[in-house]
Amino acid sequence: MGVVVALVMSIASRSLSDTVLSRQERESSVAFSVAETGVENALNSLRMGTIPDGVVSLPATDGLITGEYAVSQSTSYGLFVREGESAHLDLSTFVPTLNIAWTKKSDQTENLTSCTEGSGLAPAGIEITALSATSATRSYFNPASCNPGTNGFSTSIDGGATYRSQVSGYVVPPGTTMLRIKPIYNGATISVSGSGLVSQLYLIQSKASGGDVRKEIEVRRGLDAPPSVFDFAVFADGTIVK
Repeated sequence: MGVVVALVMSIASRSLSDTVLSRQERESSVAFSVAETGVENALNSLRMGTIPDGVVSLPATDGLITGEYAVSQSTSYGLFVREGESAHLDLSTFVPTLNIAWTKKSDQTENLTSCTEGSGLAPAGIEITALSATSATRSYFNPASCNPGTNGFSTSIDGGATYRSQVSGYVVPPGTTMLRIKPIYNGATISVSGSGLVSQLYLIQSKASGGDVRKEIEVRRGLDAPPSVFDFAVFADGTIVK
């Protein structure tokens, strides 16, 4: 009888454990889906040109999992940008000087030890394009302590504890309304800050919880901008005569 009771208890315990794990897995999957829904709703609102106000609640799923999301804005920029793509900043409110830093020291995929001219062979240099209503002014900077070939780029300085390279006090050309920053040689996390900047970044935070689970997703999104292929395109109000 003792052996039979032990076997029955073991089977019952395992069955209960499997039931609990199955419930937790289902709750976890549903919670993650609800959190993703919050992110998609926020991104869709931004695509439509509206910013959700305050905390937005999501309807309960399965009568148990509830969620919410919120969108906040940042006047500083901080995102990873792939080589050849561009970070886009709104300078419709003119800011005379900016602090621009790039390449995270802690990330070895960005902060390469080699320094040879060519894609993927050196830490990122940058191209800064200042756009006004009538002109485009470009500046080029090498990574700090690295001069990949004879490219003629200006030098940058050490970016401190977080970033490898920095242009401190970049002077924005008068009349600039947009600024585009493009990594060269490698992708890089780009940080831009300055007194008086308008919103440059959206931070989406979406949460879902219920039962024994809680899921949180955080997404950073830059401003709407044309792709980098248009950086060297020519636009005109009328017909261009060759």
